[in-house]
Amino acid sequence: MPAVAPGPPLRLGGGVVRSDLRFPCGVTLCAGWLFLPAAPARAPVVVMASGFAGTRDVALPWFAERLAAAGLAVFVFDYRNFGASGGAPRQLLNPWQQLDDWSAALAFVRKRDAVDATRIALWGSSMGGGHALIAAARDGHVRGVVAQAPLVDTSVEAQTNYFGAGWLVRVVLTAWADLIAESLGRGPITMPVVAKAGGFGMIVDDADYAAFMRRIEPGSTFRNEIAAHSVLTFDEYDPAELVAPLEMPVLLVASRTDRLVPFAVVQRFAAAHPQVRVETFEGDHFDIDSPPARERAADLAIAFFSERLAPNVATSP
Repeated sequence: MPAVAPGPPLRLGGGVVRSDLRFPCGVTLCAGWLFLPAAPARAPVVVMASGFAGTRDVALPWFAERLAAAGLAVFVFDYRNFGASGGAPRQLLNPWQQLDDWSAALAFVRKRDAVDATRIALWGSSMGGGHALIAAARDGHVRGVVAQAPLVDTSVEAQTNYFGAGWLVRVVLTAWADLIAESLGRGPITMPVVAKAGGFGMIVDDADYAAFMRRIEPGSTFRNEIAAHSVLTFDEYDPAELVAPLEMPVLLVASRTDRLVPFAVVQRFAAAHPQVRVETFEGDHFDIDSPPARERAADLAIAFFSERLAPNVATSP
């Protein structure tokens, strides 16, 4: 499936302008929004993308506009197979492809005349936070990373997202059925990302379902489903193992009551990397995208980026 055709520029409040752009990612094109502040050209730029199965129009525009109002350019993109980006099978979530999309987004942004290619930072939430950490470590030239409600150690976090033996059997069987269907040119067979208690999905919880779906606005490209064999693509994906060496400053914004990403895991990750700082927000995992947690997270990110993306600041600490 090809990428959706880009729309016209959109003028937002405070003089911020959002342009709809396309860039190469693999054999297709990915969709990105470039938010430019009203400040003079050559602004420092923050690259951001969503978490598990998210799209650029879920929660991210609020953060992007907030950062742009503070004088930062922001590039928000859809992973391939999702949202307005091209790619097939639709809704296939492959973390390794998504990391390649981060690299492609960085390469694309560095060629934009409107931004300062020497002053780039990354921002991600949940699994997007884990991606941002890995992408920064791979790239080696970004000035900093903000990861909120961050997925940082899948060896532990997978255990918090376990809903019983029956659930696991159904996930695996559905995944293999999808893989077989794809080999026969059919499908994809999908499973929900999040479901209410008693239902079936990758996350099965009433509170998580309500908080997750509260972020979805009318007209969003988000679909509450993934191609089921996505779960078979995660072998060896673990930010804790993939970020070494991690040389740039990092801000983790985490909650002590996050049921999907235990705070102790975030603390352990920070202890292993001296350049990592942890700040907290109140609430559960998906509350980071709703008031008042998102306001605190945005203020922390702006302060961090304003320092790290100032002129004449080195990439390393």
